[in-house]
Parts: sequence; C-alpha cells; structure tokens
Amino acid sequence: MGFNAFNKRLASTASLLAFVVAAPAFGQAAADNNEAAVAQRTSDGEASEAGAADIVVTGSRIASAGFTAPTPVTVLGSEQLVKASPSTLADSLRQLPALSNMSGPQRNSGTTNGGQSFLNLRSLGATRTLTLLDGRRVVATNLTGSVDLNILPAGIVQRVEVVTGGASAAYGSDAVAGVVNLILDKQFKGVKGEVNAGIAQEGDNREFRATLSAGTSFADGRGHILLSGEYFNNKGIKTGARKWASQGVGFINNPNGTPTFVLERDIRTVGTFGGMITTGVGGTAANNAFFRGIQFLPGGVTAPYNFGTMTTSTLQVGGDGVPTELIQEINRPLERGSVFGRASFDVVDNVTIYTEGLFGKSTSTVDNSWNRHQTANPITIRRDNAYLPTTIRDQMLARGVTSLTMLRFSPERGMVKTKVDSETYRAVIGFDAKLGALNLDGYYQYGRTVQDNDTLNSENVTRFTQAVDAVVNPANGQIVCRSTLTAPTDGCVPFNVFGVGAPSEAALDYTRGTSSSHSVIEQEIFAANLAGPLVEGWAGPISFAVGGEYRKERANVTTDAISPTGAFLFGNPSPWSGRYNVKEAYAELVVPLLRNVPLVSELDLNAAGRVTDYSTSGSVKTWKVGLSYKPFDDLRFRGTRSRDIRAPNLSELFQAGRQNVSSVDDPANGNVRVIGIPTFNTGNASLKPEIADTLTFGAIYSPTWLSGFNVSVDYYDIKIKDAIGSIGAQTAVDQCYAGVAAACSVVVRNSSNTIVRFNAFPINLASAKVNGLDIEASYRAKVGVGSLNLRALASYIGKQEQTTPGATPIDRAGEVGLSNFPRWQGVAQVNYDTDRYGGFLQMRYVGGGRYDVTRGPAVIDLQHIPAQAYLDGQISFKPDVGNGQTELFLNVRNILNNDPPYAPSAGNVPVAVNVTLHDSFGRLFRVGARFKF
Repeated sequence: MGFNAFNKRLASTASLLAFVVAAPAFGQAAADNNEAAVAQRTSDGEASEAGAADIVVTGSRIASAGFTAPTPVTVLGSEQLVKASPSTLADSLRQLPALSNMSGPQRNSGTTNGGQSFLNLRSLGATRTLTLLDGRRVVATNLTGSVDLNILPAGIVQRVEVVTGGASAAYGSDAVAGVVNLILDKQFKGVKGEVNAGIAQEGDNREFRATLSAGTSFADGRGHILLSGEYFNNKGIKTGARKWASQGVGFINNPNGTPTFVLERDIRTVGTFGGMITTGVGGTAANNAFFRGIQFLPGGVTAPYNFGTMTTSTLQVGGDGVPTELIQEINRPLERGSVFGRASFDVVDNVTIYTEGLFGKSTSTVDNSWNRHQTANPITIRRDNAYLPTTIRDQMLARGVTSLTMLRFSPERGMVKTKVDSETYRAVIGFDAKLGALNLDGYYQYGRTVQDNDTLNSENVTRFTQAVDAVVNPANGQIVCRSTLTAPTDGCVPFNVFGVGAPSEAALDYTRGTSSSHSVIEQEIFAANLAGPLVEGWAGPISFAVGGEYRKERANVTTDAISPTGAFLFGNPSPWSGRYNVKEAYAELVVPLLRNVPLVSELDLNAAGRVTDYSTSGSVKTWKVGLSYKPFDDLRFRGTRSRDIRAPNLSELFQAGRQNVSSVDDPANGNVRVIGIPTFNTGNASLKPEIADTLTFGAIYSPTWLSGFNVSVDYYDIKIKDAIGSIGAQTAVDQCYAGVAAACSVVVRNSSNTIVRFNAFPINLASAKVNGLDIEASYRAKVGVGSLNLRALASYIGKQEQTTPGATPIDRAGEVGLSNFPRWQGVAQVNYDTDRYGGFLQMRYVGGGRYDVTRGPAVIDLQHIPAQAYLDGQISFKPDVGNGQTELFLNVRNILNNDPPYAPSAGNVPVAVNVTLHDSFGRLFRVGARFKF
C-alpha cells in the first residue's frame, strides 16, 4: 500500500475518532490519573504517594504492590518522555545514558534499516535488547531481528520501564542487556492528541508529527475500545549543509612517516566526475607514466589533473579529487505512520477477552554513494576506443601504449539511492482472568513485516564493462560495443566515459538498474501465564508466576534475477529463507525472608528459572537469583546474579549474502588507505547461543528527612561467552596481520597481496565483557504555586571488551571516535509546572575519550576527543479554553548550537563526526499543541 493510500486510511481513522467523540454514549472524559501517578515513581519503581498503588512497577512477572524486585528499573512517564523530546518516542528514550547508542535515520546509519530506530541497552547491540509492548514481544521490523520503536503507539504509552540485568529468566531469551517494556494506557477514556512541527535554525530538517487517540467504554462499562494513530514526516538535512560536514575532515597517510596518519581538511578521493587516467599499459614505464593525470572535462576536453598534496593511491588533500564528505545526508528523510486499535469485553465477572491490531508503515529514500570506478575497480580504455580523443590516441600510438587505466565517478542521473519500504502488521487475541487471588492470562499473536529494499540507479557491472569498450563498426562506420561485432543482437549500447554528461541516455538506461529484495518476516506466539500468592509465609505471602510460550519465527527473502550473480556495483542481495521455533517455560518466586526484625525492615528473595528450547540449537537454561534488603525505611540494597542467553537470529543463521563496501588501512602494505573494497555479508548456520553471566548490585536511598528525594547507584557486570558478532573490516586486517587465524578468514587478497574482498559473517567470539555504573537521582517538591521536579541520570563504563578467538582482548571503554563508549554520559533535567505555565530544561553530557584505543600517537595524531554538553529546553502554556486540557509548547534542542567535535568514521563513506554520540543537526525548534478532553 502506497503512502497516499495510507494517508487516506489514517484520515478515515481520524474521522472515526471524531465520530466517537461526538457520540452521546461517550459521556464525560475521564481524567488521566494514571499519568499523574506514574510521574511520582521513585527510581526503583515503588509508589511514593497514595493513589499510585494501582500501577505496579516491579521489573518482574510477579505484580505485587508489596514487592520491589532486586533488578534495577528505570521508569519514564509519558509526560516526561514528551518533554525530553517531542519529536519521536525513540528520541525521547535516547536521552537515557544507557540507551544513547541507538540507531536511527542519522547519517551513516546503514542503508538497509530504512530510518528505523532500534533500542540498544548498554551499547551491547540492538539484538541483545528485548523490546516488549505490554509485556509481549513484537514481530521484528528488520531482518536483523530488531523492532522499530517508532511504529509502536506512542500516543497512548503510559510509561516505559527499562529493566537492566537478569531479565532473560523472567522475560525470555534475547534480554542479555535488558528489557524495554512499553506500557499502554489501555483504559484511557476521552480524546487526546498532539500536533507539532519542527525546523532547524538553518531552515532544513523540516518535520511534522501528529498523534490522535480516543477511548470509550460501552455495554455499561463491560467493554472498552481504544484507537490511536500517528503520522510523522521529516525532510532530512542535505549533505554538506553544516560547516563541519562540508570540509572533508579525515585521516590520510602522512608523507613524513610519523605519525602514520594525520587529520586533515579537504580530503578528496583521487579521481574526477569526468574521468582521469592513472597510467598507460603496454609501453615502457616512462611512456605509461606519461598519461598519468590527464583528466577529461565536459565535451571530452583534456586538462592536467591537480593531485593536491599528501597524495596516496586513493586519497589526496585539495586539488581536483572528488570530495569524500559530500555523499550522504546528515539526517535522512523519513515518512511513516501507524494505527493501533484495541477492544476488550468482560464476558463474565473476572474474565476479560481482548483483541489488538497494529499497522505501521515507513518509507525512506536516501543517498547511498556515487557509481564510481576507483583504484580497486578501474576502467580499461583500449587504444581503438571510438570515443577516445584523437590527440590521446595519437600519443598512445607514438609511445607504444595499448590501453589506459582510468578512474571515474559518474554523476549522471545523480547518486545511487537506497529506498526501503516497510509495512508491519500485528494482531493479538487473548484473555485475562482472575481465579480468586490468582491472575491468569493467555494470548495468541501473529505478526508480519513486509520490506522492500531497492538500490536504485546502480551500475550493472557486466553491461558497463561491455558498453565502455566502444569501437567503430567497420561495416557502417557507426559506434557500437565491441561485443556487438560478434553478437549483433546483444543490445549493448556504447558508453562514452570522457567528460561529465558524455554518456547518452540510452547508454545510461542500458548500464543502470535496480538491485532489489523483498523480505517477509513472520512471527507466531502462543503464551499463557499464571501469577499470584502461593502460600502465606513466615514473613509474608510467598508469590509465584509460571508460564509457557511457543514461538515460531520465519523469514523469506526473494530478489531480482541478477543480483545473486553479483551483477551490480551496489546491493546484490541473495535469496534465502529460514525458520525456527522456540519453546519456553518459566517459573518465578518471591519469598519474603524477614520482616521488622533488628537491622532488617524487609528482606525478599526473588528467583526465576526458564528452559528455552530452540529447534536450531537445542535447549538452554536461564536463571536469576536476587535479594532485596531494606535495613530501615530510608535505604534499600538490591543485588541479582543471573544467567541470560541469546540465540542467533534468522539473519545471522541463514542470510545468503548482501554486498556493501569497506575501507581500511592495510598494515601489510605500508598502512596505505584502501577504499571501496567489496564486502559480502552472509550468515553462519554453525552459530550456537551466546551465554551471559550477569551480576548487578546497588542501593536506593529515599530519606524520610527529605520527602520526594531518591537516589540509586547500581553496578553491573556482564560476561558473554560465545558472543555472536562479526569481526569488523579494520579489526580483521589488523588481527590477521598479527597472525590471528579467525580474522584471516575474513580478508581475501590477490596474488599481489592486495585486499580485494571481505567475507563478513557472524561467528561465536571468544567473549565479550561489559561493566559499569548506573546512577539516578530525583527530587520532587511543591515550590510556590507549582511543582518542581529534578532528575539526573548518569552512566559509567568500566569495561567494553571483545575477544576474537586466538587474539588479545580489546577493551574499547572510553573510546568515543571509532566507537560509542564514553566513560561517562549523563542527562540532568529540571521541570517546573503550574496550572498554567511550564518550563523544562535539560543538559545532555557526552564524555570525552580516545579516538581509537588500539592506536597510539605514533599511528594517528588525533588521540583525544573532547567532552561535549548540549542544552535543551521547553516552555509551555495552558490556556483556559473549553472543558478539556490544552497545552501549547515551544521546544528548542541544542540551545547553544554546539557543533560536534571532529571524530572521523572509518567507513567507506567517511563522516567527520560521531553522529551516534553527538548532536549533528545544530539548533532545532519545535512548536506544537497537546490536547485532552
């Protein structure tokens, strides 16, 4: 379904909501008491005020207002989320230090994600964060197995619970880093919505977002209907639209020797848009070198090429080269929408049946790269080429040169683009029942994602090679492809490479095409859970939860006919399919051990165990044991020891291949920078589940002498055995050079010892280890006629280590250039609200650190990236209109308009800054209105 059709569907939904609002049966809109209650949560999820007891936040399957789980839980209410960032739910959660390393539509975020945003707790990777909607899984929206947070119904999210550590036993496999659980306000009554528009100070990044939600009861309150819709459109930020993004800042080989690489401005790729000769072939060394540096201007006019300074085989500073920076958008355009519906009905007392439906669609078309022939894939021009200028041909004849080697970036018809269209459907039918004091629930869920990934305007390599070999047909004097002389019906159209605009439209039609894939991802789940009090213990009721789940995951990828043969310069997916099923059963127990004895106000034991059986890798067991200890009312200690697992996902197991490109510094050839190396990504059916041993312990202090204040400090330590991951291109080259056999399997060299290909596939690494601290403090008080809320969160990374089999461990903690692991990150928020006015101020802090922990000052001259702080703010006004609630707001992000510090990426499309950690858009303004009645 196209977006025009989707917009019509969304408009129809809005009309339906408007009709419901007008219906007499709707009655008076109920106040959103739940939202107010959530805003009064403490850092460990306990209710701090009467009236909030109907909402239980435990980080456990056992919902008991008298129990606080020993697992750290961070809770964000809907009001706080929209003030932190009114753009998207993903942007709101990205403010949390533990979730700052999230993917999204920003530059260099990959071309297959299509602007989707994946949660990534503790920077352990999106595949190790389990995303739940009301405690239930969501079908993957991408072949990597992750869920796009922004298709979920943000308009009715009541709160978000972030559970870290010890989550697999309670919530299921894949929760190695933790769980992010979105809790919906399923009993909402009334109508509410938000409309906002944003723009950058430079006039770009235009954005529009609208949400509308409505809920009502029927059948004398036995039934309830809830509908919610959202539309989002961001126009993006063009390449080079910020000063830092237009200067070509990056590394280049140092001609003076030490350090090996230096940071320079105006770095360019050797070559031109109209073509440039690098050497002749067939003559003497001197005669071949005579042709080096002849470039072709429009119309085939020749001119000397300016090689700039510090020139290597692939890069140069200044001169006539192609700018390396001006390729991908700073922020990639994205359009998406979603519709959510829920209906529930009390069939008898204490038994409710319900059904839910979710539809989400997103589309994104982004710049990928130029069709280009660089040092790794040059063009060969023979002496009898029909388009070759006569002066060049005469010189070749005179010097005995038979062919030329040529570099060319092709600007005709613009860049290669990647277009990703994704649709996700999810349906749930289930029941909730009360059996005395016990709660029983069960459901069936079906989810389906359909994704089309097209690489547009990509060069057909075989056709291009034939087309550039143009000759004069001796029979009629016409210019044809050489192949046409022996195969007159081959359809080849000759391609003139000499000068920008030289090739004909027919030649472009013949040599360009679309590399495409069509993916269908499906998920089915049957699950049931039973929880409640078990027996009355010596220190209170012993509670339990048991449950089981059967889940099927499958994916099928089809492609165009020629991509599997490697026909295109970019893309080239291969068809594949795979499936597995998972059977899980768990039990959880809460045992109050002591109550109100000397030195012990409360002592609770929380234990859980889960057996998970994968059809692909067999049975694994996870468990959790934790203690929650309160020596007196103001202080609580908590600690958890757990075993968590993650099995390989469908893509990691079965992917048949997709091509992209990499760039590396090759230590086997004098550390020369090599760009544009073909990289083929495949799966690995021999993968086994990774096993994580997790330890968390911490304390929560809520002093009675300072009402409304809470502070928590938690330490975490995660050791992953057989961690599933791929060896990065640069790491593979470095480790292979050092003699690590596992890394050498990734790197393919030719007889000249030049890297010609990377084979990227996931393996079970020897280990991954992470540890650090999470700190959270909050204070709430009445000040004057309003309420003051202060909140600060900080994270410290002590270790971020990964070990390839046979290699020395690499600890990248404190690396903020090539990686996203600053020692310290934090956010501090001040919020003041009255009945009419509101003010919100937020500071985001990103710590400084090393550019690359593996390379000292003898290798690169950029050793340290400075720390950076960003200031955001919002003011709001609530006019006294009608019987509802209306709020107008102005939000400004990056108030001080701070530029990000330079930290060039190592990818094939270099970026001058770390766009994941740092604000790369500049000052942003958003205005909007929220309403509720």
